[in-house]
Amino acid sequence: MSKITTHYFSSVLIGVIDGIIIPLTVFCFLSGLDHAASDVRQYTFYATLAAATLMAAGGFFTRREELSHTHDKRILNVYKGLDVADHIKEDLIKDAERESSEWKTEWEQKGTAGEPLPPLSYALCIFAGCIAGGLTILLNAQRHSLPGYLFFLNPAVILIITGFLKYRLFGRPVWGGVILTAGGGLLAAAGAYWIGTLI
Repeated sequence: MSKITTHYFSSVLIGVIDGIIIPLTVFCFLSGLDHAASDVRQYTFYATLAAATLMAAGGFFTRREELSHTHDKRILNVYKGLDVADHIKEDLIKDAERESSEWKTEWEQKGTAGEPLPPLSYALCIFAGCIAGGLTILLNAQRHSLPGYLFFLNPAVILIITGFLKYRLFGRPVWGGVILTAGGGLLAAAGAYWIGTLI
């Protein structure tokens, strides 16, 4: 896979994962409250739109900040402004520069080298992924209902696959990513349903 394709794919994956977990949790909570099915779907759709918009905005501003290369400069300015001996300031600045350089080198070695997506493209990929994840939950709700375990089957499979792919793309332990993504998402949803039934 080319580097630019990897950047697009990983950005969409980020959106899909959160686009499944957030609407799934909202859907389960509202279902636990015993709201009408049509209301649950409608509010879940609104939650999907809100989550996608907020995630896209966050992605846009984060990527813009990353590309501005001002983050390191601001940290260095903080160190320069400290009221400590000059040799301590110099050591802090050298450490910060070394850590930043090591982090960038490690990041590039993990297979994500190359110019990242521009802020708007990054935000749109996250938005599209989040909407796709939310629509997946709504379509799943048409076929399966709570509290049946089949309701959780499709989201679980998708979260396992996307968690595996995301962590593999970023060069991190994939099985830990699968457990974190799928396990965390399903626990949040099941917990939300349970809390909803208690209220």
